[in-house]
Amino acid sequence: MKPVIVVLGLLFTIVVNARYSEWEEVRPYCGARSRPQCCVNRNDECFMPYYDSRCYCDTFCFRGYDNHDCCPDHDAICEGIVPVPITQPPPPPVTRGTCIDYETQQEFQIGTSIKRDCNVCQCTTLGYQAQWSCEEDLCVNSPDLLQHIKQQQSYTGWDGTHYDRFNGIKVKDALKYYLGTLPDPSLRLMVEKAPDNPADYYQMDEKDAFDARTNEKYQNKIRGIRDQGKCGISWALSTVDVASDRLSLVGNIHWAREQLSVQNILSCTDAEAKNGCEGGRVAFAWGFIKDNGVVTDDCYPYESGRTGNIGDCNFRLNYEDLMSIQQHRKLTNLNCPSGSTNAQHFNFGPAYRIRNEPRSIKYEIYFRGPVQATMLVTPDFFLYKDGIYKCQNNYDRQNPRYANLNAYHSIRLLGWGISTDPRTQQQESYWIAANSWGEGWGKNGYFHIRFGDCQVEETVIATYGKSTEVLRKKHKRQKRSDQESNNI
Repeated sequence: MKPVIVVLGLLFTIVVNARYSEWEEVRPYCGARSRPQCCVNRNDECFMPYYDSRCYCDTFCFRGYDNHDCCPDHDAICEGIVPVPITQPPPPPVTRGTCIDYETQQEFQIGTSIKRDCNVCQCTTLGYQAQWSCEEDLCVNSPDLLQHIKQQQSYTGWDGTHYDRFNGIKVKDALKYYLGTLPDPSLRLMVEKAPDNPADYYQMDEKDAFDARTNEKYQNKIRGIRDQGKCGISWALSTVDVASDRLSLVGNIHWAREQLSVQNILSCTDAEAKNGCEGGRVAFAWGFIKDNGVVTDDCYPYESGRTGNIGDCNFRLNYEDLMSIQQHRKLTNLNCPSGSTNAQHFNFGPAYRIRNEPRSIKYEIYFRGPVQATMLVTPDFFLYKDGIYKCQNNYDRQNPRYANLNAYHSIRLLGWGISTDPRTQQQESYWIAANSWGEGWGKNGYFHIRFGDCQVEETVIATYGKSTEVLRKKHKRQKRSDQESNNI
């Protein structure tokens, strides 16, 4: 009988990979599947029953010693690997009924959960032994993604870093709650505003650089960087900040340095304009400030980034107020949610679209002020540090799980510049853009993005920047002119 026992022991060693415990039952799993016995990449249909769960026979199943769901005969059947004796000491023995976090050497009871970056791991049992069962979502601060960005830096021309604000944040959640612009085909139907002077329009080709923040005409009139927090509101925030910039540039009104209220738009727009903190539609934001106006931030402070919801509207206009806005009259005696008595209210002319080509956008920024743009964001953008950002990291070829992970984000374009492409050594132009993730991200809250990348030029919007006072004066002048014409 002893020779038979020895032979069975050798067969057991060949079939069962060293990553499995000694108690594992010897029987075929992948070897019992009909063709194909094994599958490439991740295939949720490539499994076999395994006790009260399942094990897999694809090339995606092994992700670490204590974090895999391969079948016991996976290596032998799928990869033709005959296990070799373990040369390294085995991991510390696990006490029955507990799990050990090998990073901290802490011991946890069954049912306890811990967090590893953005994924939750729970101590569960499999057979008689306790082990960790972990979520497998992609994390924003992925070491592998950052390493790829840095390896490609000499070719792409931009660098990345990890940010504490994204610790423990999943990519799928970041795309929902740190961006916030829903696709809106109606924006393409907006009226385009033509240049006032065609000669100035064509001269834009000769201007290689412009920055509204430092230009003498615009200096001290451009809004800084805000932080939207964990609420997808870029659709509304970029709208009010562009409106604020444009209003500052109207020279014949007295304009306080107070920001316009994004909370006013978030909470008081129609329900179809938004999807809570998961985004909204730019067209509704522009329509709201044209029809209803917007108060200053001291009247209706922003709190959605802290609370995680947009809340109910706490500032409502009555019929007389709406009539006053239509007649370009300024509202007074505002009933502010904050209780402020010094707040102001402004409304604007209609928004318009800028033709999606660099010359038109440059002309608009140079002569009329900053504009709103919508860009397509992929996971690497969250890690941007400096340089000229490009939508060409190709990381999804190495990790297919990153394929088709994207969402839209609205930003402000404040100018442009020119640099040298490190790959081609040719001159390349870039936009100077303001993000809304605070000054601790990117270049003090700003970033550069190459002309044409990430669909950044496809939907560019601006407003006339005329306040109630300016429109009222224009209305009076037009009325006086009409009366004089009638008297002739």
